[in-house]
Amino acid sequence: MVLLSVELGGPIRAHQTHHRWPDSAYRRLGVLTLLFQVLWMCSPRDFAFMGFAVLLATTAFIFWSLKRLLICLAQETQIRMAVLGGAVAGYLLLGISGGLLFGALETLAPGSFINQADGGRELLLAGMGSDSVALRIWDLDFTRIHYFAFVSLTTVGYGDIIPALPPSQMASVALSISGPLYLAIVMGLLISRYTLQAEQQVKERSAASPGPPPHSGADSDDR
Repeated sequence: MVLLSVELGGPIRAHQTHHRWPDSAYRRLGVLTLLFQVLWMCSPRDFAFMGFAVLLATTAFIFWSLKRLLICLAQETQIRMAVLGGAVAGYLLLGISGGLLFGALETLAPGSFINQADGGRELLLAGMGSDSVALRIWDLDFTRIHYFAFVSLTTVGYGDIIPALPPSQMASVALSISGPLYLAIVMGLLISRYTLQAEQQVKERSAASPGPPPHSGADSDDR
């Protein structure tokens, strides 16, 4: 949370010399979400009424981070390792956003996701289970939820975890579509820009080191 707030909290658009209100709002949301998370994790189980709000705030912050990162990538003209690393980070943020969204759905509608490999159980920690929405968020198995999110993002679909309710099914379909679209659009643009960059570098090297001058007609007559 701190790293995202610092790296993506400054001016992100070309020729922008000062912070605008979205930049300040983004940093404040990151700090506020971090404070809420610390307070939520350090609070007793009976004081968990703010857990769902923390989950929604975290989801909004991660998704906003992805949007700002894509804006930064769209303005890059030189493809370097940092740009490729940013594209990979954007893909991972998309998967994390999906996992947080799935966690919110499982909190609101218990049984949204079923673990077929574990006898059709809900995605809860072993021995846990609360009827209260405020307490249920403590019981979610976020490891399996994020595992299913990344499996859906890559369109693998092992079948061990399945969406059981219409909202979770639609969310899974949306995430499955988002994964290939991200690869096709973002990585496709970066590859095309890298190709143009390589061609431009070849032209510049050719212009900087011209070949030997052509022989004159007089030289041919002498031979």
